[in-house]
Amino acid sequence: MMRTRILCLAIAATLGALTGCGDSGGSADSPDYDVAALDVGNYPTAPRDIEASRTAASGPRLEAARIGAATPLPMEVDGRLIYKPTLYWERRITPASSKELPSIDNTEFKDLTAGLVAGWFTRGQRRESYGLGRALEMYALRFTDATAAATAATRIAGRQQQVLPGAPIAIPGIPAATAKWSVTKRYLDAQLTKDTMLLMVRVEDPITEPVDTAPLAELARRAFDKQLEGLKSYTPTPVDQLGSLPIDVDGMLSRTLQLERNASEKDNGDLSMVLAKQAALHAEFYPDLARAAFADTGVDLVTYSDDRVYRTKDNNAAERLIAAFIDQEAEGYKTIDSPPHMPGVECFDLKDPKGNTFRYPPVCYVAVDRYVARIENKNVQQLYQQVAAQYKLLIQGR
Repeated sequence: MMRTRILCLAIAATLGALTGCGDSGGSADSPDYDVAALDVGNYPTAPRDIEASRTAASGPRLEAARIGAATPLPMEVDGRLIYKPTLYWERRITPASSKELPSIDNTEFKDLTAGLVAGWFTRGQRRESYGLGRALEMYALRFTDATAAATAATRIAGRQQQVLPGAPIAIPGIPAATAKWSVTKRYLDAQLTKDTMLLMVRVEDPITEPVDTAPLAELARRAFDKQLEGLKSYTPTPVDQLGSLPIDVDGMLSRTLQLERNASEKDNGDLSMVLAKQAALHAEFYPDLARAAFADTGVDLVTYSDDRVYRTKDNNAAERLIAAFIDQEAEGYKTIDSPPHMPGVECFDLKDPKGNTFRYPPVCYVAVDRYVARIENKNVQQLYQQVAAQYKLLIQGR
């Protein structure tokens, strides 16, 4: 049921008009609320100076997002890998972040990735829960030079073999790739270097009996091929110019509520970011449904901070995007009242009192012209204040 409207949206995008999609449209003009009547609590309502948040870590993070925009979704490698299991949106890899590599504890990250500039990580699964079907992880790491990339590949492969011994596996059609299969953990781990890039792939197959590594190696080949194809659209930023990459785009991030301090890295500044459409799809819980909705509504940029703000092509598209998101999450949510003095704002809370509040926290959607804000908070009263503050921020961009 929850996929029905998304399918309709995808068909409508192909036909160029929305017909037969029920009530997924809405007014062409988002409502104007009396800002003086809105309770924003302690949330800020003035756009912030994003440049003031720049640190030494900002450049690598921005470059990581550029790599993400050139990274394929797992479902583009295998159309069955349609679930993104983690809730958090961060996919960027930088020297300042301790990222866990396949089979290797994150405490060894920096030692194994000397010369790292920036990178991106993604994962897709056949089932919504871990361990119930095949899964694919892909890493794309950029280094200062080809020697550093090759050295990192050798070190990572060697450490993987120490931690989780496995038999060598050939990746068909890519003799330069190295790979091994762990019988105990049922992981295929593979590495491939291309100039300054190190590509890593993990294929998990926890339940197939008997195990046949041939289709797993073929999946790894397709993953490498897709990664290499995507990287053709990526032009590396010279390392000495990383600090000049723009943090904000069209003032969107300055009008997105800032992450609370306890949600930011203490030593490396604000983790807020702007992502292009392709990179943003990696953060969606249902990337297949989101891709159809993005295509229909013309989403081109998404900001991530205390809230998530999507830019669509026009007002009508913004209303359709909200309808699509509501449809995606219908199984876990029930409707609750709109925030005070904001009739029409769609809000939801956990349907099952014994359900997963991390997966289904209280949420509201508000549209301002072509922008859609998704706002979450565990406390409904604070959620309403957050919605009011986010609305005030967005209307200042008119």
